[in-house]
Amino acid sequence: MPWCPVCKNEYRAGIKSCAECGVELVDQLEDESADTSEAERREESARLQAALAEAMEEVLADEDAGKKPAAYQTYRDSALQAEDNRTSAYTLLFVGILGFILDVLVFMNIVPVFRNADTTRYFVCGVMGAMFILFIVFGIVSMRNSKILLVQAKSEDTLLSELQKWCRANMSAEQIDSGLSLEDMPEEQKYFRRADQMKELINNKFLNLDQGLLEHFVDEYYQELFEDK
Repeated sequence: MPWCPVCKNEYRAGIKSCAECGVELVDQLEDESADTSEAERREESARLQAALAEAMEEVLADEDAGKKPAAYQTYRDSALQAEDNRTSAYTLLFVGILGFILDVLVFMNIVPVFRNADTTRYFVCGVMGAMFILFIVFGIVSMRNSKILLVQAKSEDTLLSELQKWCRANMSAEQIDSGLSLEDMPEEQKYFRRADQMKELINNKFLNLDQGLLEHFVDEYYQELFEDK
């Protein structure tokens, strides 16, 4: 098959000149053309690697400037959540039960709210009764969630206690700073460098930790190591 020596397009047999370049076709491209193509591929690969390195430098610069990582997760104390659910459950159950009893009394006309309007009384009592039943159901669900969260809170307390015990035995302020270059660095950048180091050490020891819980623990233990002195 003939080839164009300029644009490197391949043509079918019988064609003598390139339709785009107007030059005479050749039977085979020269070896230097292949070398040139290989050089171009290497140059493109080098450009991509340089762009990737530049992007990584920008990410590191943003972290050093004190920006929280996008994956930061807020920790919610299970004990506080359990207390909130329990308070909501008591409120819903109280309103639901009291309202349902009052609704039944009105429906049976023991509490004469409606006079000579049976249809209206049935309709209103039916709607209000359904609403108060929903209050009772939501209250039961909230109470159940409160018990589940209390069990979870005990598990978290045990885990936090183990984390604290291990960190006090294996992770001091001097050990954390020894592997970092913190000279002439603003305090905020020091915090992020130290916190990342602490999280890495803890993750290596305790697998599959909830990252929100880990963030919460590191924030508190950091104060014990570096700010309470």
